[in-house]
Amino acid sequence: MLRETVNIKTEITSGINLNAYFERIGYKGNVDPTLETLKAIILQHTASIPFENLNPLLRWPVKLDLESLQQKIVLDKRGGYCFEQNLLFSHVLKAIGYEVSWLSARVLWNRAEGVVSPRTHMLLLIHLDREPFITDVGFGGLTLTAPLKLITGEKQATPHEYFRLTKDGGEYVLEAYIQNEWKAMFCFGLQEQLLPDYEATS
Repeated sequence: MLRETVNIKTEITSGINLNAYFERIGYKGNVDPTLETLKAIILQHTASIPFENLNPLLRWPVKLDLESLQQKIVLDKRGGYCFEQNLLFSHVLKAIGYEVSWLSARVLWNRAEGVVSPRTHMLLLIHLDREPFITDVGFGGLTLTAPLKLITGEKQATPHEYFRLTKDGGEYVLEAYIQNEWKAMFCFGLQEQLLPDYEATS
């Protein structure tokens, strides 16, 4: 099924305008909820929508409801930071037919060892044919440009860097392979989050 044949009823009931989103990222491919579609949409999203945190820096409100996200990122063609981008992306994926859960993470990138940061980052958990993947379209210069299998110890390729997941106690740690060494980006658990969890820290 091609983008032009997206069911308009799906767009209305889900609240997301898929055609406008696909036009925003320049996507004209298949919209069946498969791994191949997920990879293609992630690549287009990350190439088209920049990381942007101007609103927090300027002390402007950061609205996380779907209408505001669509207005800012899709219609006004601005970027967004992790909550905005991953929330919008999750609505897109759910409308297509993916099973999506919201997760939160503690950023480890550029943090001194032993410093415990709050859970101020967002990523998504996606189940495809009972196999779990994580995606994250909102981590700035090290944003994932492909989904990763939720398995530990395996070096996973993306169109850009290599990544891997390790375990630290009961949490997963995402690491990027940079300049011939593994560097921790963030750690996360699998407890599903709700919108107020993100609004409290936005």
